[in-house]
Amino acid sequence: MSTLSFPGNPRSLFVVASVGVASLMALGLLSLSAGSSNSSDKQRTKRKPSRRRKPKVYLRGLYNLGNTCFMNSTLQSLASLDAFNAYVERCIALLPDSDRNSVDAAIAVQLKHVLDLLSPQLSRVAAYSPRSLINSLSHKGRWIASRNEQDAQELFQMLSSTLQSVVRNAETSLFDSGFLTQHLPIENGIVSTSQQSDGNEPMKNDSQSSSPLAVSQSSFASARAVENPLLGMAASRTACVRCGYIEAIRHSTFDNLSLTVPRAHTTSIEECLAMYTVIDRLDDFKCRHCSIVATLARVKRDIAKCDSELAVQDKASKRTKRVAATAATLREQQHVLDNALANNPEADLPGIQLASPPPSVSTRQTMIARPPKILVLHLSRSIYLPTGGTAKNPACVQLQHFLDISPFTTTGHISTNASAPISGPAVPVNKYSAESLAEIRRRNCLYRLSAMVFHSGAHDSGHFYAYRSVKAANSDYVQTDVNILTDSDQWFMVSDIRTVEVSLESVLDAGNGYLLFYERV
Repeated sequence: MSTLSFPGNPRSLFVVASVGVASLMALGLLSLSAGSSNSSDKQRTKRKPSRRRKPKVYLRGLYNLGNTCFMNSTLQSLASLDAFNAYVERCIALLPDSDRNSVDAAIAVQLKHVLDLLSPQLSRVAAYSPRSLINSLSHKGRWIASRNEQDAQELFQMLSSTLQSVVRNAETSLFDSGFLTQHLPIENGIVSTSQQSDGNEPMKNDSQSSSPLAVSQSSFASARAVENPLLGMAASRTACVRCGYIEAIRHSTFDNLSLTVPRAHTTSIEECLAMYTVIDRLDDFKCRHCSIVATLARVKRDIAKCDSELAVQDKASKRTKRVAATAATLREQQHVLDNALANNPEADLPGIQLASPPPSVSTRQTMIARPPKILVLHLSRSIYLPTGGTAKNPACVQLQHFLDISPFTTTGHISTNASAPISGPAVPVNKYSAESLAEIRRRNCLYRLSAMVFHSGAHDSGHFYAYRSVKAANSDYVQTDVNILTDSDQWFMVSDIRTVEVSLESVLDAGNGYLLFYERV
């Protein structure tokens, strides 16, 4: 206490005061510790469970072997499509031993090898040189190895047609073995428009059978089960505005849709699709229905002329007999023409020369009748100049991560109005509600952007590079109509051997898209 009464020593006062405060804290230490412990426990109970960190993903680049960026970007995009990779694997499983040395088989095998190398890795990997694939492709098109700048869409179409040839050759091999001629009729499962295969059965390689006649029915089922995920079906309709006649709806298959990009500063992918399905007007259309109607009118006039001549001539004369025979022939033609107008104007009319009425105005429209599993959109940017040259359309095309193509597809109800779309407009939907999402998915019209090929530069020169997504590996994730619009994929920009992780926003805002790959949700 004497130390406290000594005002001349402030240091001693500070020491005593510090000791006193420490003593007071020591006395309340237990209560403070208990209180902080309780509060931390409460904070732990309120703390949200931590999300598991995504594993680091690396992608393998491809060496540019002399203006081969068009190939590198296309292969990188295809590598991110699960359905396409499974399709390539099934095509190879169908290859018989006798066909494994063919050009198409070599391309398919080399393609699968490259796609496997381009799958996501958990560690850094060295770039790969696709020289073997280039050599195989050059046997089908020498332009592949010309070292000149080429087009990515042309390469895609070559790969797609090659894989279709592999499946067709496999079916032909089954036919040559005698199995199909004894059991089942042959039908092309690739371009058939009458039915769809489920494409879910695993493939088995039956090329090791002990005898050609030992091909089992499972081999045929395997060949038919290879459904090309790139193939969709388009419906085209031509209608005459003058008489209202609508020709038979013509269906055709496609593995990619070529969309004309509007000449504007900024446009959208929906506007490009709207231009593809727009109703065009043709001024020089020759309508078959109008031709039959004009021919029928001519035949009726000729019959009336013959009847009036027969009424005044001698029935026993040779001319009368000739006129009567002509009238009988004309009445037979009248019957055929009446039947054609009533049932099928497109039917063959042997022996009847159709009249040629003045050309009429018609409408023509094309819509998507059967959406594919993988929707490939080619944005055609060529502009043909009055001088005869070509230039690139630099319009910025705004992309959608989730694309609903129901406004551009047929609904099954055909319109008989020549000025109306093939099918009436689809029921408006809100893709952000669970009910509407279920309806869009039922129509197979909802797609998610998975990869794209971009082009920078002029029309005849420049550089191709790719943006591709890598799906997050989460075994606990279950997709529902509620979380279907959530996306945890990682995006990468891949330019030959250079790979950089980027955000989805930067991908959608890039604007210079050339080949877009959408996977059906």
